[in-house]
Amino acid sequence: MNGKTSATSRTAAAILIFCNFVAMFVCITVFGFSLWLTASPTSFANAVKMFGNPTLKALLPEEALSPPLGVGLAVLAVFFFFVSFMGLYGAIVGSQFLLFMYATLVILLLLLECAVMYYVSSNLLEKGLQEPNSHTSHALRLSLQCCEHTNRTSAEGASPTTPWSCCGAEAFPTNCTLDKVYTTGCHQAIVTWLYRYETVIYVALASSHVLLSLCSLLRRALSASRSYT
Repeated sequence: MNGKTSATSRTAAAILIFCNFVAMFVCITVFGFSLWLTASPTSFANAVKMFGNPTLKALLPEEALSPPLGVGLAVLAVFFFFVSFMGLYGAIVGSQFLLFMYATLVILLLLLECAVMYYVSSNLLEKGLQEPNSHTSHALRLSLQCCEHTNRTSAEGASPTTPWSCCGAEAFPTNCTLDKVYTTGCHQAIVTWLYRYETVIYVALASSHVLLSLCSLLRRALSASRSYT
């Protein structure tokens, strides 16, 4: 029995260590880029222009890269780094307090992520793309290859007010022409995408967070049982 308990505890610890090590590496990478963006937005923008693909260049123009954006990314990276470190170190040493706090935070993050996704998806279905020239709207058009101005551009041609993202990243910033405009309406594209993938995303989020939380609680319980024997 002790052998099985020890093997289960090691397996739970291995899952926590691997997942949180990857998360910490990602957080460190994002933090490094955010410091670069905060310290020198111009050089960061030049690097994007030099090494980025057309989509990245279009979505990250120089005017969108600012120190406040870098600070915001740095804060998020630091927060998720400490949550991941809590899970990693707690799994290694078997700390009951750290493992319990980590499991609690993971479940709270799951609830927050699901709430945000539900709000965003409901808002898109109800109101569509409200800000034609926002980065979110441009990203959605490029990802779904859609344009909410399809009917108007089909009848009148692509006007100067037609967002560049209606024609793809290569049209940035003012090269959107009628022959390049996406023919699918954005509302229909959003409905189709959500119908296909919304449930999958919810299940993936729930599965990953619940798995990490259960591994944390399992590691905590088995560590506690060994300490009392």
